[in-house]
This record gives sequence, structure tokens and C-alpha cells, in this order.
Amino acid sequence: MVGHYESFFVASAGASAAILGLMVVAVSVVNADDTDPTTRERRTVLAGSAFVALVDIFIVSIVALIGGSVVFGLSSLAMATVGLLATRRLISRAQRAGNFSRGVRTRKLNIAFASISAGGYSVQLGFAVALLANSQSSVLQRALVLVIVALYCSALGRAWEVTGITRRVATAPDDAGRGLEALAPCTLREDQPDRSSQPGHPRA
Repeated sequence: MVGHYESFFVASAGASAAILGLMVVAVSVVNADDTDPTTRERRTVLAGSAFVALVDIFIVSIVALIGGSVVFGLSSLAMATVGLLATRRLISRAQRAGNFSRGVRTRKLNIAFASISAGGYSVQLGFAVALLANSQSSVLQRALVLVIVALYCSALGRAWEVTGITRRVATAPDDAGRGLEALAPCTLREDQPDRSSQPGHPRA
């Protein structure tokens, strides 16, 4: 049954590797122009959780191509365990940085991301154990494939939040407005007469 998903695993391995490379570049760029330590730490935690999810997808997809349902279950079990341990460390780091404090604007979103990570890896772990107990179950194999899809959604959501695309788009018009205001004194308005052409006006 795992062989039926061969094309999916091939595409999944390639896509996760590509997104991993883009994530490294994106984090280095967005953190370069931000001096707020809380924001930088939040981005680091979100990027770390996205990185773990993408590595999970990549390893499971690659290993599933070289084995059957038992290998698929073992790789899912191993990566789910790694994901839970990594999530625990990242949550502790975010808590120390104050990302879960009541005064933080993104507190609810931070809690949601942490809950999704812990829940996702727990579900993956449960399905992996069940598949190892019943390796011929096509339902459990399909369920683990759907977990990979869910991990993709989780990783892409974190990547979107890390890059701050929505905030950058929202602030772009303000930056453009400030640029026009800076240029305004250098331009001559149409409703103001050119005083240099009037009699008695000193010329350079």
C-alpha cells in the first residue's frame, strides 16, 4: 500500500528540502533589520518549529521510499519522538522569552502554534504505533500520509509568520508616504508662482 504513495513521497521530499533552504535565507534577512530581542526570539522559536516539521517530513518521505509499511511506521515513530522533544525545548525557550505573557500581542497565536505542534506530533506518534501493530492497515497508512500534509500546513503557517509578510505589506504605504513627504519641499507646487521671474527678485 505504501508504494501507492511513491509519487507523493518523492514530491514531498523535494518540496520540504526546498522550503528548508528558503527558511534559512528568510530568517537571516528578517532578523537582520529587527533589534527587538522579544521579536527576534519569537521568530527564532517559530523558525525552529517549522524547521523540525520540515525535517520530519523530509526524513519520513525519504525513508518511506526505500521500505514498506513497517519502515514507514518506524520512521514516523522516530521523527514524532524527535518532534515532541524539540517542541518541549522550544516551548520552554519561548516561555523564558515572555512570548506567552499576557501583555504580548501575539500571545494567543503563540499558544496556538505550540498546541498544534504538540498535538500534531502526538497524533503522528499514535498512528505510527498503531501501524506497527497492524502493518497491513491501509487506513493507518493513509492517516500517516495525511499527518505529513498537516505538518506541511503547520510549517508553512509558521514560515509566513516568521517572514512577517502581512506586517511588511501593511507598513509599505506608510514608508512610501514618508518618502513623498521628504521630496515635497524640493518640488514646486503648481499653485505657487515662480518668484524668480518677478521684477526685483534677485537672480543667482
